[in-house]
Amino acid sequence: MRLIRHHESSSSSSSRTYSTLFPCFRQPPIPRPTLELLVYPPFAEFIEFGGASKHVLTNSGSSRMVFKVKCSNNSLFKVSPVYAFLDTGASMDLQILRQSGPTRNDKLIIMYKEAKKSEKDPRKSFNTEGVTAKKVVPLITRDVDER
Repeated sequence: MRLIRHHESSSSSSSRTYSTLFPCFRQPPIPRPTLELLVYPPFAEFIEFGGASKHVLTNSGSSRMVFKVKCSNNSLFKVSPVYAFLDTGASMDLQILRQSGPTRNDKLIIMYKEAKKSEKDPRKSFNTEGVTAKKVVPLITRDVDER
């Protein structure tokens, strides 16, 4: 097998740039900030007598976010915090308390959107305009048989 070598003079190679050699090549676009919220564990399970569940919310996106937690049954469930900021890569505990009451499957809806670094009040920040994403956390309640 024979190798063929190609030599260019240094003056001709120095005048060529990558973009002149490949005119269709463009710089990749700057990625837009992404919003991604992870919830662990992804559901909460209770008995009819009540209880508590702790979850970890993690901002795995590339921008700061603000979130608001809504519940389908505010008479039985209390959530803390309701509004908060999460910086990129940060995690926060979410506490869910259930009072004693009838068995029913409910849900939490965690609504979130991008937040500016200059914003200080999560409630005001959440109520500004912007695209809102959401995660649903099922709240499962089981009957307890007493024998």
